[in-house]
Amino acid sequence: MKNIIMILFAVMCLAQWIVPGKMVYNSENTISLGTVFKFKTEPVDPSDPFRGKYVTLRFESDFIEIEDSAEWVSGEDIFVTFTTDMAGFAKAENIFRVAPDSESYLQTTVSYIHQSESGYRIVFKLPFDRFYLEESKAPRAEELYREAQRDSATVAFALVSIGQGQAVLQDVIVNDRPIVDIINDENAIAP
Repeated sequence: MKNIIMILFAVMCLAQWIVPGKMVYNSENTISLGTVFKFKTEPVDPSDPFRGKYVTLRFESDFIEIEDSAEWVSGEDIFVTFTTDMAGFAKAENIFRVAPDSESYLQTTVSYIHQSESGYRIVFKLPFDRFYLEESKAPRAEELYREAQRDSATVAFALVSIGQGQAVLQDVIVNDRPIVDIINDENAIAP
């Protein structure tokens, strides 16, 4: 009986290392082998812009236009491939029910479908809508992000690696500078 308990304890300890290790491995694999896209952000609802120690992000490219919506349903699992527009920002290219042969696709779900001018718009969830930071930097990062969204001359975007169904949010960029670098520079100048 004592041996069985020791074996179960050893298996439990091993699992506590394997599970997080696998998660880290998958994220690093997506970063190194995935395709990097710039997702242009847009203003977030001011009633819930910041929770805890992260910046809430909202994106312009969380939809795809199609001609017929009859075959898609809210809540359905989908696979989305992306391309870049003329300005270099990510734009949904195709939507699939099964994983495509492409190296760079995102597995997600349909949020809702509504009629648009050219047919139907399928809006889907982007799983990288939170940018986590050190607690002391989060309030200033949220402030910088909100200021960037209000100023039409400022460009803010998220740098995201996408590969084989997964996505990893690498950084939030404001005017071609990582938001954390901007905060660090401000803190270095402050007395």
